[in-house]
Amino acid sequence: MVIKKRKKVELYSHLFQAMNNKKVLTFLMLTLTISIALLFIWNIKAIELITALLVSKSVLDSMQSINTNDIYEIVQEIGLQITPEQLEKILAGISLGSNVYEQIIQKFFYDFVYYDGSKLHIKILGGDFKLFTLAYSMIVDVIVVVILSYLNFIVSGYIAQAYENQLKRKLINKIIDQDLDYFNANKSGQLISTIIKDSSIVASFIKEAPIIYLLSTVTILFSAILMFNISWKLALCVFGLLLAFMIIIFITILISNRATRKINKITQNLDNDISEKIYSIRLIKSMGTFKYEKNHFDKMIEKVSKKEKKKFLASEIPSALIIGGIGSFSMASIIFGVFLFYNNTQSLISIITAFTTGVIVMTIPIMQLRQVISAVPHARISANNVSEILKSKIAIEKFETKEINEEINSIELKNIGFLYPNTDKHVIKDLNVSLVKGKKYAFVGPTGSGKSTIAKLLLRFYDPQQGEILINKKIKLKDLNLKSWLDKIGYVDQEPQILSGTIFENVAYGLENKTQEEIIDACKKAKMHDLIMQWPNQYETILSERGSQLSGGQKQRLVIARLILKNPEILILDEATSALDNIVESEIQKELEKLMNGRTTISIAHRLSTIKNFDEIYVLEQDKGIVETGNFEKLISVEGLFKTLYQLSK
Repeated sequence: MVIKKRKKVELYSHLFQAMNNKKVLTFLMLTLTISIALLFIWNIKAIELITALLVSKSVLDSMQSINTNDIYEIVQEIGLQITPEQLEKILAGISLGSNVYEQIIQKFFYDFVYYDGSKLHIKILGGDFKLFTLAYSMIVDVIVVVILSYLNFIVSGYIAQAYENQLKRKLINKIIDQDLDYFNANKSGQLISTIIKDSSIVASFIKEAPIIYLLSTVTILFSAILMFNISWKLALCVFGLLLAFMIIIFITILISNRATRKINKITQNLDNDISEKIYSIRLIKSMGTFKYEKNHFDKMIEKVSKKEKKKFLASEIPSALIIGGIGSFSMASIIFGVFLFYNNTQSLISIITAFTTGVIVMTIPIMQLRQVISAVPHARISANNVSEILKSKIAIEKFETKEINEEINSIELKNIGFLYPNTDKHVIKDLNVSLVKGKKYAFVGPTGSGKSTIAKLLLRFYDPQQGEILINKKIKLKDLNLKSWLDKIGYVDQEPQILSGTIFENVAYGLENKTQEEIIDACKKAKMHDLIMQWPNQYETILSERGSQLSGGQKQRLVIARLILKNPEILILDEATSALDNIVESEIQKELEKLMNGRTTISIAHRLSTIKNFDEIYVLEQDKGIVETGNFEKLISVEGLFKTLYQLSK
């Protein structure tokens, strides 16, 4: 239950973090939003005042046609000391006290309207506002609102963009720092989607939500104050209706959120499945399962579509209620106003006009709120996905307190015990091996005996659960700056890693200050140069994703060229020539042997013919560890696992 509550606040945690990162811009955004809301409120007040002036003007105009005796009775009723003769002169236009009209209006209509003998006006904050002044103020108000809104969304856009960039950096850094098992437990398609898609969805929410939430809150709050001040009875009726609408909207949002979570799980599975099948397209082509895969995806898409249709039934209710609410609230103010002010027509006109404007002013931000509300379920899921990566634990602790600037004279694996995460069986147990500079070591054995695992431990893809790896008999590998350690290692994997980019970029990846001549020389030694020169763009040829236009052997030669160019102190070769034909393998092996001179070499080998000249060979057996050691001649001369493997390979 605690986890669910935590997940619900993840989205707003990101929102507050983004705002906290840009305090000055956030303060500016909040100030602009409140200013826009207050300008909206001014329109309500302005409409009320304009209506009062228009009604007052109508009264003045109509008084010209009223019987003098009737006016005299009104004058006496309001307590003015004036004779009939004086009243006739006033009505004839002779200025003997033009404030008679003013007092009539203030007595029977609006006590805040004044008349100076020629124009009606209203006093606000010490200033006189006439009819056209108020009209012009509303025009200026609209222009200022447009300008401030533009500036506001630019500011919120900067805040959101900065946080999106920060999120992507953090996500990429976190993922790069994870050990390899993390990528076994989490599908690459989902990780990529979180970095690219989810971070953008969260940023989009951050851009819109604070402005719309605050604008809606402030506008509704001040509109309510103003409208209750005009007529608390009518305001109570209108806001009661609004409350009923909001309760229904809230319930439908909860239903929509649940449906969205269910759909998201299905959609994620679909996305991951598509990513996996595209990566394995050659398997689909070779097995002829394209019809099966088409039907499979048709069913999954149809399943998502059915869920989406059901969700639409609930998710679009808030939109319909909000859109319909504009007309409903306006009509409600008129209907309720008729019942409440039936006997006071002049007040009814003024109040209904102000209330109708107030309803429209409130519903503008509520219309925008509709978009934010509809985006919340997806934004919440995206925020949870982002937080799951950011809060994931890194299995390999990187203290990195020491940089290794000395030569590597020895590597010692002491009492090493290792089992892969989520398993209970040791791949390596009580392993003790000492590797000395300038010598060549090979690890051989059947599949599952732990050969490649040793390479991964030396590269610190994983940390052993037992024992430790010592460098130069004094420095723990865990304490080393990983970059300074890896700079001394050249690694060739049994699955060559090729990036999208040119040949130059691929061979020199991770290496600085390498000239084109050095890259070309490395490719020549890797027996790749002649092939490259046959291509139209030669070394500027763009390799596609994972080097798909290259054969397995060509990829391996390219990676070996990278190794030769790096010229490291330590070589770790994990089936480095497994994809090469015998002729090319023999030629490259000669180049590798030249590179091995004076370096520490660790080879994981299936082809035992490639390790005949190695100084020490460790034969590993599953569940037993090292069962034989010695050079090639010694091991081949006695009965044992190595001799059996060699005979099988022949």
